[in-house]
Amino acid sequence: MGSWPGLSRDFEQLLEAELNPGKMAGYPVWEAARYSLLGGGKRVRPRLLVAACELAASPPRAALPFAAALEMIHTYSLIHDDLPAMDDDDFRRGQASCHKAFGEATAILAGDLLLNRACELMIRVCLENPEGPCLKAMGILMEASGGVGMILGQDRDLALERSPEKEVELADVLWMAELKTSRLIRAALLMGGWLADLDQEVLDLLGTMGTSLGLAFQIKDDILDCVSSRDTLGKTPLKDQGAGKKTFVTLAGLESARTLLDEKENQVLRILDQLEAKGLKTGPLAGLVAYLTERNY
Repeated sequence: MGSWPGLSRDFEQLLEAELNPGKMAGYPVWEAARYSLLGGGKRVRPRLLVAACELAASPPRAALPFAAALEMIHTYSLIHDDLPAMDDDDFRRGQASCHKAFGEATAILAGDLLLNRACELMIRVCLENPEGPCLKAMGILMEASGGVGMILGQDRDLALERSPEKEVELADVLWMAELKTSRLIRAALLMGGWLADLDQEVLDLLGTMGTSLGLAFQIKDDILDCVSSRDTLGKTPLKDQGAGKKTFVTLAGLESARTLLDEKENQVLRILDQLEAKGLKTGPLAGLVAYLTERNY
């Protein structure tokens, strides 16, 4: 397995500080938000943001707050995605999903809290750095997670679930996955690139890489859903098939999904080679890509 670039302890401490309820301690919505955000996870997206920063130099001070905001938004999306009206999953990150632990209403509010808290954090950083690229990074994240990105992807996922399989093509699933999964992964790389003041040619490469890496990530998830156990995945396996989900495996079959995964992974590796040829420090990003492509959960 490839190396797994680490986030500093400061990152987890920042998450803890931002979700410190203070005088609101004991209120269920805060307990639920902390339960979901601080309860583990691969931290893929914040790691990608920091790795993109490290292409040129050490990450700037703004990198960790933006990485934290990105993780808050991702976690809110998982809380809502697990709800009975959405994917209806009882487990997430190896523990009971938020709505199973705290109830549906509190889970909805906890997701809202995390989304709002992420915006509060980014606005504070932008006010402290009005001349820098922080506002651009915030705009990238909010667009990627909104109605032309992740949320639209979730809407398409639900629509495809209701559609007869004979009416759904692989292109439909590719578009849905690009919106629902790739947009946030692409945003992580672009945010890191902007915060590190990388040139436009590198930003374009990172954007293309993020799209391919996000699709590879989703295809890998679809494959693992078919071949892994709940203890390994940390969530319910084989659930997509039972729920009528349109995935790369249910539409194309396991072997074709693996072929498509190889194609997307090769696209990512080619861009890594291009970045390295520019003299950029690709080690952390390459190690993270290796982990993501070789993972079993």
